Amino acid sequence: MRRDGATHARSLLLTGPLRLEWVDEELPEPGPGQALIATTAGAVSVGTELPEYLGTARHSAPPRYPRMTGYESVGVVVAVGAGVTRPRVGERVFGFYGYRTRALVAAEKAIPIPSAVSDRLTLLAILSCDVAKGVRTLRPWIAESALVTGAGTIGLLAVWTLRALGVMRIDVVEPIQARRTLARRLGARDTFVPDASGMRGANADGYDLGIECSSRADAFALLQERMRHGGRICVLAGGTIEPLAPAFHERELLVVGSSDGWDYPTHAAWFFAAARDTAADLECIFDHETTPADLPATFARMADGALAPIKVFVRYPAPTAG
Repeated sequence: MRRDGATHARSLLLTGPLRLEWVDEELPEPGPGQALIATTAGAVSVGTELPEYLGTARHSAPPRYPRMTGYESVGVVVAVGAGVTRPRVGERVFGFYGYRTRALVAAEKAIPIPSAVSDRLTLLAILSCDVAKGVRTLRPWIAESALVTGAGTIGLLAVWTLRALGVMRIDVVEPIQARRTLARRLGARDTFVPDASGMRGANADGYDLGIECSSRADAFALLQERMRHGGRICVLAGGTIEPLAPAFHERELLVVGSSDGWDYPTHAAWFFAAARDTAADLECIFDHETTPADLPATFARMADGALAPIKVFVRYPAPTAG
């Protein structure tokens, strides 16, 4: 930090579809109730952020540019404002401020991280909270069966969450073999390619619960067809084009949508404890690593199909003074 109290920071802005730019700024000293965080790690939520980059994301209003990018961040508190007793300077925290080298945030929104918890597992606490909210909305019972469509980050976390809540009969529809394998490691009973004929005989009496995580209309239709009468479905994939198949009416299905999490600090405490024995498998959701400098190139590769990760881990350089 400089003598005048200001500190240099950089932010990654989306200035238009397919255009990312790192922008320099000077941050003031933390004010009352604020914490200054130096970022050490971040994550790309591919299903949400790639459509934003492409300019194809669904919004209730047209997007405005320039706009901030990202939202999952881990860092170290380097200064706090008046009245802040927690988090403390030097403490690891996670928050929702995006691709910034340093950020001023409300101290109450900087959530402390237990020392034994890795950066990767910490970053998964954010999306797993969003997933858990949706899964809990269905009020799953341990004797029920569940079908998850799509084994990207959201689908894999849905499998893990269902299993953590006691559901044992969890099947997954996913076209990519490596993702089907990881789904099994995280608790899926069986996995299938997205082909109705390939599921012939699977849970023949239908599923009680359905979790749509694919953002594909055909997968959502398949999910509806595989539900039993009165089944409950949660749509977690924000990009889904949501046609209701004839089975929706014939089987009197309940469909709910879900988005942001319910209580991130409370969920994080539950998640870190529940994930203690499966942390290594959960961290495998991150199948690509990059740096802040390479983020624009990483998005460009994802856009043209040269890179198709489940989730991207972003490792920042070690924080320096000033």
